[in-house]
Amino acid sequence: MRRIMSFLIIAALVLATAAPAAAADPDSADLEKAILMVKSVIDIPQDASIFDYHYWDDPSMGRVMYLTWNDKKYEKSYSVTINEDGVIANFHSYEQREPSSLGSMTREQGQRIAEEFLVRVLPDRMGDFRLKDSASNDMSFSYSFMGYMNGLPVSDLYLHLDVDKQAGKVTSYFANSFIREKDVFQEADEDIGADGAKAAFIDGKHVALVYRSNYDYERRGIDVFPAYTINSGHFVDAATGEAVIPYRDYYGVYGYNTAEAMDNGARSEGSNRLTPEEKIEVDRLTGMISRDEAVRSAVSKIPGAPPAAKPTSASLGSSYEERGKYFWQLHFDEFSATVNAVSGALEAFYFYGEPKGREKPVTLAAAERTASDFIKKVAADKAGKVVFSESRSSRDLPMPMPKGGEPEQRYYTFVYSRVVNGTEFPGNSILVSVDARNGMINRYALTWHDSVEFPEIDDAVSASGAFDVFAAGGAFGMMYMRSAESSLSLVYGFLDAPSYSVDPATGKKLGHDGKEHKERRAASDYDDISGKWYEETVKSLLDNGYYIEGESFNGGAEITQEEFLRYLYSPSQAYYSQDEFYAMLERGKILTGGEKAPDSVIKRRDAAKFAVRFLGLDMAARDGGIFVNPFSDAVQAEYAGYAALAKALGVMKGDSAGNFNGERNMTRGEAASVIYSVLYVK
Repeated sequence: MRRIMSFLIIAALVLATAAPAAAADPDSADLEKAILMVKSVIDIPQDASIFDYHYWDDPSMGRVMYLTWNDKKYEKSYSVTINEDGVIANFHSYEQREPSSLGSMTREQGQRIAEEFLVRVLPDRMGDFRLKDSASNDMSFSYSFMGYMNGLPVSDLYLHLDVDKQAGKVTSYFANSFIREKDVFQEADEDIGADGAKAAFIDGKHVALVYRSNYDYERRGIDVFPAYTINSGHFVDAATGEAVIPYRDYYGVYGYNTAEAMDNGARSEGSNRLTPEEKIEVDRLTGMISRDEAVRSAVSKIPGAPPAAKPTSASLGSSYEERGKYFWQLHFDEFSATVNAVSGALEAFYFYGEPKGREKPVTLAAAERTASDFIKKVAADKAGKVVFSESRSSRDLPMPMPKGGEPEQRYYTFVYSRVVNGTEFPGNSILVSVDARNGMINRYALTWHDSVEFPEIDDAVSASGAFDVFAAGGAFGMMYMRSAESSLSLVYGFLDAPSYSVDPATGKKLGHDGKEHKERRAASDYDDISGKWYEETVKSLLDNGYYIEGESFNGGAEITQEEFLRYLYSPSQAYYSQDEFYAMLERGKILTGGEKAPDSVIKRRDAAKFAVRFLGLDMAARDGGIFVNPFSDAVQAEYAGYAALAKALGVMKGDSAGNFNGERNMTRGEAASVIYSVLYVK
């Protein structure tokens, strides 16, 4: 969250300095009003005495001021964005201090602090907000709230807050949208219902069976798999089922070619012999075109490129995804270009800045003809293998948009998706952007994988069946959505974009890699810990971001190696696949060769070993012979050092008889106790 807030604040500063305000300068009364408004709802300490501000005119919020306070040592900082109506858009604070161990604040206490802050900073017209999600780490709680009007959610109206556990206060806040006094909410005269909305989605082909791809880093190759995807950015009118376009929303489709520029580094003189892999790469250079040939190819094929254009820089590099494909990356004064280093084919280009010369506006149809003709010219072998993708094509809009009307149309962007076996492969496409003011092509990008295999498609699951899977997990339903400058329409759509696709053969959820999707969501509470001996420990871990997935904790159940280690690494493991997680553990020397056993139940002796390694004391524990066994029962020699250190540090104290019980399987409740103690020591 803090990273997001920092980015937004920096972006605000850039806007403030790069786009001067169109209205008159704010007077002293405006500034005084803004300062007093902020200080009436946010505590700005007296020692934060270094004050500064910037301002700009925002199309939707009006006059906006960015206020900052710092102390003289710059160890404390506070920043607020507030508009002329006294609406605070975001707030961020920082106070330098040493981090503490596990915090004592509960999630419920943090939520009350967040809600009290919202009551102070939000105007009444913003409706009511309901907690959508929360997360925790050792320093703070993060809360996401969603706005509701008339009992229905308002699309894209979210509030995000961080609550510092030590300070007991909100340290950052961001609202991504606002309800204004002039806004009108549509009334529900008719309702097509969820079934009617589903039919509209399917009829509009917003549930699509496509090929998807994933780059396998270990194999260093691309895997392609069929999957149903859904356009979760699509909305339909709740009364008619017709498509509704969000106000000011546009789908900017930016083309990224697969080539990655790689500067040629100086050769090392350490060895005069090439490895087999190095020799392959050296031999490949023999068949590549020269820099000058690449320049001539680019200049001759790019419309509007000066015939005598000379590159300011050039680099030769390989595609990261497809080894063996090489590209020249060329930069000129007015444009950049990517050229295939073997065939000389133009892969991409982009013109910087504003067009030069006389304006001759073109229609959408004329622009599309220009795009199609260009593809036939520079990519003739691929022109017959693509289909126009209406959902991915768009018009680009200038920012910021002028008040009181639609923005001037500037660019038509056309995307053509590759088709294989009668099925679209959006991962491969040709993009052409045409300037609406003069009909010139200002951007072109070809993304095409040559050495991939496309499996046959078993479409046992229908689009309707796939939609049901998406709807069950993506919060599909009726909501308000801003469809015009001052109007919020009743629509059906998705509140959250599904993080998965659907297997057309089985109907199961698929992850980005084509394997079965596994939800990894941090737990916020358990339904079975009340009154148990480990209740307070488990709650404290939860409130600090440490959890075992699921609604129930099952404290008496045995815990597997992977569950124990994921519990120990909760704040960082959520998005790791099993292979990625274990690779991280091996890099960190938590596991060594042959110790990986994800599904095996972990024994107490191994829990002690992993805990000691987590604390960075593995070297001290390896020689068990230097330790006196502090337990009543015998401990295996290879675990003696780990057991002794675990006892000395209070991580594992043994049972009531003083036994280590190293051979006994560990339960989830015992794991919570060990992990809490480890984190307290750390």
